[in-house]
Amino acid sequence: MQSIRWKLVLTYFIIIALTLGLIGIYVTNSMQQYTLNQKKISTLSQANVIAGYISQYQDLSNDGINYLLAQQQLPSDCRVLMLDMDACVTYDSNNGVMQGKYMQNASILDAIAGNNNVERIKDADGELIICAAVPTVTNKKVTGVIYYQASAADASDFMNQIFVTMMMLAILVSILIGVVSFVMSGIITEPIRNLTEKLSKAADEEGDYIIEKTTGGEVGKLIDSFNKMTQHIRKQEEKRQEFVSNASHELKTPLSSIKLISDSLLNSPDAPKEMVDEFLTDMNVQVERLARIVDKLLTLTRMDSASSVSRMEFAVADVTELCSNIVKALRPLAEQKNIELEYNSELTMYSTIERDRMWEAIYNVLDNSIKYTRENGKVTMNLTKDENNIIIEIKDTGIGIASDELYKIFDRFYRVDKARARETGGTGLGLSIALTAVELHGGNIKVESEEGVGSIFQIIIPITFK
Repeated sequence: MQSIRWKLVLTYFIIIALTLGLIGIYVTNSMQQYTLNQKKISTLSQANVIAGYISQYQDLSNDGINYLLAQQQLPSDCRVLMLDMDACVTYDSNNGVMQGKYMQNASILDAIAGNNNVERIKDADGELIICAAVPTVTNKKVTGVIYYQASAADASDFMNQIFVTMMMLAILVSILIGVVSFVMSGIITEPIRNLTEKLSKAADEEGDYIIEKTTGGEVGKLIDSFNKMTQHIRKQEEKRQEFVSNASHELKTPLSSIKLISDSLLNSPDAPKEMVDEFLTDMNVQVERLARIVDKLLTLTRMDSASSVSRMEFAVADVTELCSNIVKALRPLAEQKNIELEYNSELTMYSTIERDRMWEAIYNVLDNSIKYTRENGKVTMNLTKDENNIIIEIKDTGIGIASDELYKIFDRFYRVDKARARETGGTGLGLSIALTAVELHGGNIKVESEEGVGSIFQIIIPITFK
């Protein structure tokens, strides 16, 4: 984590330094261009002023020209040259060094032609100089050229100072941001490091994985999400362990009975046929019970599997007909206990369902109601709908469920009356399978019950068509 922290700070430092450096170069170049352009304008303007004064006088001596230039209060580092129409220097303010010599550069020739011109050049020492060539005009006729040179060294030095200052500022700002980034990265990475350690412990299955929230923002949200995930995993693990424990217990009971019966048969080689038949019948009952438990466990496992859900084949089906067929299938069970089984449907209703799963859900709830209803009782199935849902209501006059146990009835292996469950062969998985199947369809099961009076289950299925 510290390595990542240093790499992060170094990356910030490099990016900010490069960014500020490029900005400094761009600003410096822009200011330099602006300053030199202003220098060109002032130089050309000064050259035009000198040309205007010279044009008013004819046949001035060098002393006269010096006097006129002195009136202009020109900078000490400037130089003024006067040239005739042949580009011969007739006056040089630099002690007449160039006087009598010819200067035929592009600017001077352009000025002889009557045009103003300004350019940048470097002297032999590499110093930047602004040169302006302006024609002198008498009676609307070009009579010569004023060639004015002004040093731009002051502007160049000023821009160099600005460039150095901006580079120093870029470095200082980069260092400051680097220090701030280092401190802030420590504040940010500490909870992340803590989270990483907790994740490592979770991977090793040791320790308490709830992380104390010491910061807000996105990192705080990440910690909240991790804690919620941890709590969810813990609950799922507790449910898994409980499920395994319950499943082991449920499987162990019939296996123990089978083992006891088989031992009795082995220890009684001369047992009469009637006793052997009775033992085999009891063994067959336990095998059937074991088979039911295994079948329901496999059903729950398939429903819990995401890949199994994705392979479910949904299709538009007649829910009215489906419920009618389930009632027919369970009517013999109701008749055995002399229970009145009534089915009411307003009209034919359709929805997009996985027929086998929905059959199992409705079948289990109705079967459960019949099994837990006393003899000569009544079970009623009503099929209705509202704007968005089909509602399958199953009402019985059974033993009912205590209010403090009502929320447990959909838990796996939970049975309200364990003694009656043994009599009816119940496994405690039917309602759990029913709820899982209905939820796979986007629905829900609601229940109301009063102990000793009966229960009302409502299977709610969304009305959907593909």
